[in-house]
Amino acid sequence: MRMVLQVGSQVVLARLLGPTEYGVFAIGTLVITFSLFFADVGLAYGLIQRPHVDDRDVRFVFTWQIILGLAVAALVALAAQPIANFFAEPRAVEVVRVLALLCLVNALAAPAMNLLKRELNYRALQLSQIASYFIGFVLVGIPMALAGYAVWSLVAAWCVQAVLGALFAYSQVRHPIKPLLWYEHARSQGSYGGVVLATNLLNWLIANIDRTVIGRWLPSRDMGLYSQTYNLLYSPSASLLGVVQPVFFSAASRSAEQGDQGLARRAFLGLLAAMALFIAPVFVATAVLAEPFVLTLYGAKWQEAAAVCVPLALAMPLFLMFGLCTPLLWTAGRPSDELRSQLPMALLWGLVCVWAAQHGVVVVAWAVCGFYALRLAVVLRVTGRRTGLKLYDFWRVLRGGLALCALLAAGLGLLDHWLAGQPAPLRLFVASAVSVPLLIGMLYAWPSLVCPEVRVLMARLLDKLPAPLARFLAFLGPLRLAENELS
Repeated sequence: MRMVLQVGSQVVLARLLGPTEYGVFAIGTLVITFSLFFADVGLAYGLIQRPHVDDRDVRFVFTWQIILGLAVAALVALAAQPIANFFAEPRAVEVVRVLALLCLVNALAAPAMNLLKRELNYRALQLSQIASYFIGFVLVGIPMALAGYAVWSLVAAWCVQAVLGALFAYSQVRHPIKPLLWYEHARSQGSYGGVVLATNLLNWLIANIDRTVIGRWLPSRDMGLYSQTYNLLYSPSASLLGVVQPVFFSAASRSAEQGDQGLARRAFLGLLAAMALFIAPVFVATAVLAEPFVLTLYGAKWQEAAAVCVPLALAMPLFLMFGLCTPLLWTAGRPSDELRSQLPMALLWGLVCVWAAQHGVVVVAWAVCGFYALRLAVVLRVTGRRTGLKLYDFWRVLRGGLALCALLAAGLGLLDHWLAGQPAPLRLFVASAVSVPLLIGMLYAWPSLVCPEVRVLMARLLDKLPAPLARFLAFLGPLRLAENELS
């Protein structure tokens, strides 16, 4: 529901506003998302991990959230002019000053949000996010965009969403707000927050160097083309990983507790292969059909985004596979291995982005794809070393998906070339209608594309599907044969 709402509203706003307005807004979001780390510094996260939380814990965190939120909001507002000069975008001055208020709003919301997470009240969090997003972007942002408020429609939408989300979260917990500057557990709260801050900053750096460099050296229009295309592809990827990663981590943890690391390794290989077989083809198809895909969703204003969409779509399966490695490293007892491997990668990535920006936004997008591939190769090497998996194991489970993607790309490429000159929605509709039977036909014709680990996963999944659908997909099994191959 949330994903459909988010994508739908962003498509409408993008068609109304165009890439330049999104580029100015992207500069503001880049600055504010970075500043939010300092407005929080991880203090509120400590409420989740503390064995017991009393009123003084909450009061201390809330007091310092106010202080930090006010300080960071003031600093960002004062720095708005130098920030706009850095990005060579005069319109960003007022945008950054208004959005600076979100540093305070998000700091105030953090204690309530994390108390809800501590109570595992994710239903309230989801309802808060859906309701506040709907009011902010659908009921406020879209009407303002129709009325001609340009980038301010996006600014107002984000502000309304943040304020309503904070109010809703507080209404669910009603935590104490009486100030408390110091108490005996203050040092432990602060040290935990420092670790969270350092980790978040590194993750932000890796995820946003590309946008920072684009905003610094390229026009706002290019910033809009890049950021909106990236967000469109990244949002469903992150949502999928958010579902798969915790489940796999939980299962792998139980396997580790039982002393059966082999089960966790087989599940990891199965998920890796499933990503290559069933998820990667979707992004490959998006890359091949980038032009009709972008024109159908965003309209002619965004036509230049098609060239950016190709490499970014190819990068998303690499991002998803990278995300699967994290739970396995955690359960192998080496959670710091991933962090260590990423530190030199962040430095290299910064240098590559600066070079790529000198050659245009499309080159930056291809650099992102190459960086994701290199990062995946590094973390697979680390994962293999810590878990006993060999290079051949990875090749064995990925080769079927690679072959399937290559065949699909060739087929859709020829089809779209044949349909050249037709309206973009028609090209996209025909190609989408052909893709699913083409994929199923290739799996029927070459069942060897499906490795035993995937057959085990699919056979267990088929038991939970309706009988007609299970019979239709039974060629992906059988379980006994797959288990015999693994043994």
